[in-house]
Amino acid sequence: MNKKTLVKALSLALTMAPLSALAAVENVQYFGYAKWGTIYTDNENKNDGKGELNQVIRATQGYGNFRLGNELNWWEAGVKADVYQHQDVHFDTTLYLGSGESWGDVSLIQAWSSAHGLIEGQPTATIWAGERFYRRHEVHMIDVKYWDTSSTGFGVEGLDFGFAQGHFAWLAPNSSGDGRVLHNLDARLSGIQVSENGSVTLGLNYVFAQNDHYEEKNITTSGAMLSALHFYGWEKGSNTLAFQYGIDALAGGLMSAEGGSNRKYSTGVEHEGQSWRIFNYGDVNLTDNIQMMYSFAYQDNQLDNDEGEKWLSVGARPQYAWNDYMATALEIGFESVESQKGLGTNELTKITIAQMFQAGKGVWARPSLRLFATYADQTTEWDRGDTVYGAARGVARSNVDEMTFGFNVEAWW
Repeated sequence: MNKKTLVKALSLALTMAPLSALAAVENVQYFGYAKWGTIYTDNENKNDGKGELNQVIRATQGYGNFRLGNELNWWEAGVKADVYQHQDVHFDTTLYLGSGESWGDVSLIQAWSSAHGLIEGQPTATIWAGERFYRRHEVHMIDVKYWDTSSTGFGVEGLDFGFAQGHFAWLAPNSSGDGRVLHNLDARLSGIQVSENGSVTLGLNYVFAQNDHYEEKNITTSGAMLSALHFYGWEKGSNTLAFQYGIDALAGGLMSAEGGSNRKYSTGVEHEGQSWRIFNYGDVNLTDNIQMMYSFAYQDNQLDNDEGEKWLSVGARPQYAWNDYMATALEIGFESVESQKGLGTNELTKITIAQMFQAGKGVWARPSLRLFATYADQTTEWDRGDTVYGAARGVARSNVDEMTFGFNVEAWW
């Protein structure tokens, strides 16, 4: 979808507004993300033996998936425009479309507006409302969003406190437990400078269910999570160290991943307990021609119904630049998920080599056109059946060696 089409879509949406507002549309920005290609597998038990991979390779009940040569198709594209301005006050609106795995599966995934300049003495503060990807944090290499509160909401962000910026939001996510209405109160402080190149972000989330009366006992109706992130950037790269502690409905919560065991909100189920997790990830320029992404993640999720797990993920993706537009990458990753019930441990070892043609040097150069091949060794000893909140159960131990190969493009703008 090109800029002209997106601008037309925004203009159509604005036809419900007064004509004077239409005349004020200006400062149009467009942006998006796309990953698209095909992956072939030698595993005849997947996708009915059709030869094409239609799911990511990951440890069973795991969260991440080492994404090089291991991504499902997706595109999203949006437009943002100022729709009103008077002196120091202006309002803007963002519309964002996204697809499923087929081009015809398109929906509106973000629609929100923000007001700037309304708070006296706070020129950087904005008031916003709507559906948006709200200040989420992710580890790109393993495709995990570990602080993901994306939903409909209302908030104020960018308040200048001198030592930090403050952000406060009231969010209304969909419950993943039993479909009840949830309230998620989100408070953050960002940009706390602790060194010349280092800054800290602190956050607290509290979630509770509305109409939370249950006839059953031991049903979780609320939970909280504390997050602390340290970001350090220097001329050779960057590093982020994140720590999170969650209880009850947010034990192991607010984390989402493609193909992963997404249990962002655990109200409406017997889920009291606590979790802690740590992420350390970043990128480094080892030489002018050798760059590397790396990631380490660990979560210990202990629940009173023994339905928790210990999750470990560690990997690296070094790449060598043959010139400004061609590079070869090697991604090596290991993931394990140990059942709290003592049912066993699921493991994955994955190695991918990719030849890439990209717009410049470095691990973040995009667009990137790739040819790749993967070897994966997967062991499974337990699962939760076909449901996110299913009880952990032991299964006959299986070990699968799989070879995949294919091509894709990844781009953002």
